[in-house]
Amino acid sequence: MAAERTIDIPPKASALISSLRGLGYSPETAIADLIDNSITAGATTVEIDLQWNDGHPFAAIFDNGRGMGEKRLAEAMQLGGDGPDAHRSEHDFGRFGMGLKTASLSQSSCLTVVSRREDTTTSITMDVAVIATRGWIATVPNPLPDHPLVAKLLALSAGTVVLWENIDELSGLSGLTKEAFYLRLEDIRAHLGMVFHRFISGDADRLAIALNGRAVKAWDPFRSQHPATIAMPVERIRYADSSFSVKPYVLPHRDRFANDTEYEAAGGPGGWGARQGFYVYRGKRLLVAGSWLGLGGARTWTRDEASRLARIQVDLSTLMDRDWRIDVRKSQARPPGTLRTRLTAIAGHCRQEAREVFAFRGQGPRIRGTSREALSVWLASHGPTGTQYRINRDHPVILACREAAGGLRPLNAVLSIIERSVPVERIWLDVSEAEGAEVPVLDDNEIAKLADQLEELGRALPTSLPVRERINLLLVNLPGDLTKLRTELARRLGGNDG
Repeated sequence: MAAERTIDIPPKASALISSLRGLGYSPETAIADLIDNSITAGATTVEIDLQWNDGHPFAAIFDNGRGMGEKRLAEAMQLGGDGPDAHRSEHDFGRFGMGLKTASLSQSSCLTVVSRREDTTTSITMDVAVIATRGWIATVPNPLPDHPLVAKLLALSAGTVVLWENIDELSGLSGLTKEAFYLRLEDIRAHLGMVFHRFISGDADRLAIALNGRAVKAWDPFRSQHPATIAMPVERIRYADSSFSVKPYVLPHRDRFANDTEYEAAGGPGGWGARQGFYVYRGKRLLVAGSWLGLGGARTWTRDEASRLARIQVDLSTLMDRDWRIDVRKSQARPPGTLRTRLTAIAGHCRQEAREVFAFRGQGPRIRGTSREALSVWLASHGPTGTQYRINRDHPVILACREAAGGLRPLNAVLSIIERSVPVERIWLDVSEAEGAEVPVLDDNEIAKLADQLEELGRALPTSLPVRERINLLLVNLPGDLTKLRTELARRLGGNDG
């Protein structure tokens, strides 16, 4: 039997390096990939210096992690590295062994890494022009790059600085005006605050991130500290030899936020519409920031207005990458097929709860022992001709009006006219075009006028009800900041606003 004949097929360096540069990283996802390496190295501080430089940007990313010696740094600069099948610890955010190179070279054609370990400095440069002409080689810069973060590193016993020395048009940062460049930096800052919010806030190993000397603040997608957020029970799901947790949240309705600024901040990068759905974390690092993951049964869910308050936290370990098909940029995840039904059921329940909060103007969680419908002025019923909206005849305020009116028939007639003339389509169109209903702001005249009307209703309610409960019944369905109106009603009805 003839010996097997082999043929060497080495990749063409110039073509492959150009292909790897086009993997689709944005500046923020590329920087996030480098911060993953910093976390793996045990860093507690990351500093990013990203400067416009008259339209020719440069960047430096410093961390105070363990650093690398020459052998380890050379391995880190090697394409493929340890690869996706290598055993990794739960704190290792690597996956394909490509991140440092592909993330950096997607932004810059010249990458230099300076690292210190045990008071010894090592530096390697990977230059696209050199690779294209001389093959897969790196060079050792001499002298070291002149940058303040490199000088800072040299004063430490360990740490690493990554330098992007020739940021070009692939990054989207080159050629911008100074104003446009620094506006773009705010997008990067917001993205990092979202992706690493659990590290910045201390829910994971604490990490301080600064961009151009200003701290990056954590953005909590779930507004878990807001009193009107509904945190649904955690579900633990076993899969293969591991398990992961799923925790749905329903965020507050717009009228439960103190002001427009707070509401817009809760929407997050890209806004409310883009941020609904699953938030998939890997080792507490955010991979997917709002997606329905192709779920929804026979009809795949899309982002819609009624579900914008639904956000679902999924916590995966770093050992589940293959099962969830994590991509090289760590920006996409797809659940295993056998889990789709379970996840669809959990998300369906969350979406329904979100729809109720959205429809009932942010009343929040049900009061124990009381159905939401009991306190709702408007009720929705579903029939063969579609959804019908009617006024709740059993609402305590409506019952009080009936008693004051001296009978049911005249009041019912008025309510029926109102029900049959609600301009549902026009309301939906207006709200959709405005990307959500505006929160009404009451001036002093409106507060006085509304207080006059509600005072009469309040006195028509049973006197056996404490003043505070009467006020709650009057205001529970109204949107906006009602603090002044509540205080005024308490004064008029002889109670207190506490």
